Amino acid sequence: MARPPTSRDLARLAGVSQATVSRVLTNNPKVNPETRARVLQVLKDANYTPNALARAMKTGRTDTIGVFMTRVTSPFHAELLDEIGRVLSSTGLHMILWNIEHDPEETVAEVLHQRLVDGFVLTSATYDSKLHTMALASGTPTVLLHRGIDELECDQVVGDNWQGAYDAGKYLVDHGHTDIGLVTLVHTGNTSRDRDLGFRAALADAGVKIKPSNVVSVGVPHADGHAAAEKLLSRKKPPTAIYTVTDLLAFGILDGARAVGARVPDDVWVIGFDNTEMAAWESFDLTSVDQPTHAIVETGVNLLRQRIADPDRPTETVTLPCPLAIRGSTANRH
Repeated sequence: MARPPTSRDLARLAGVSQATVSRVLTNNPKVNPETRARVLQVLKDANYTPNALARAMKTGRTDTIGVFMTRVTSPFHAELLDEIGRVLSSTGLHMILWNIEHDPEETVAEVLHQRLVDGFVLTSATYDSKLHTMALASGTPTVLLHRGIDELECDQVVGDNWQGAYDAGKYLVDHGHTDIGLVTLVHTGNTSRDRDLGFRAALADAGVKIKPSNVVSVGVPHADGHAAAEKLLSRKKPPTAIYTVTDLLAFGILDGARAVGARVPDDVWVIGFDNTEMAAWESFDLTSVDQPTHAIVETGVNLLRQRIADPDRPTETVTLPCPLAIRGSTANRH
């Protein structure tokens, strides 16, 4: 039986130093992408599989990232999770998922302090959550994706929810709507807060007042959006447009509108937020503010890898644009 190739053999075949091979194997972000690709191809051609336990004992790293998420079955979170897995895999990292809706707090605390992973990705940070404070206190490199916390000393990558919501409000006003419904959430974090306040700011700047009776606070499920639509659209004079802070609620609003016989967009325009894949389905054809999931995840994973390599580097907060994707729920295409 031929002996397995050594790092010296692999370095010679790739035309690089042993140190470079080692950096590729430990996912060091400082390796040039072309060099990384060449080394990885040599590893593949040589059918080289490093001993994970030996590497972890030698380097102190597991090449595994812990991902904490809630509502993993919702359209947006399912897409976000898929993107996190794809980006981590493309950089040679593995993922362990914890659904924090079902894991008791003491279990999460134990995971955080056992150092089972090289870093944490948190996607559901809220004002009253202890998760992000426990993660940072554990000393494990951590990045917040999608939901941020103001002034928290932690790497964060979020969409510009306030501006995206503002643009949605301005779009409705610019198209003549003044009787507008807002289906919103109780603000447990920056995301829902900014998606609400940005929209209100756009209407205020245009001199349009939202009637208190046109504001409906709900929970997150589709059924809540359905009920909100029935409430708003069953009136003698219903609003001519409804904006809501997630696509899942918007899908419920569209179905609720059908249930009461309101035609979209002839009788009422509907705008959601997230621009999930389902928003483009013909049955919904939903105008939605885009949450740049790919860019958020790619940027966040890059920041996390840099944090793992250099724990003392300054923290960064990256805010990415959220453009409006216009579809049939706000404009006839025929």
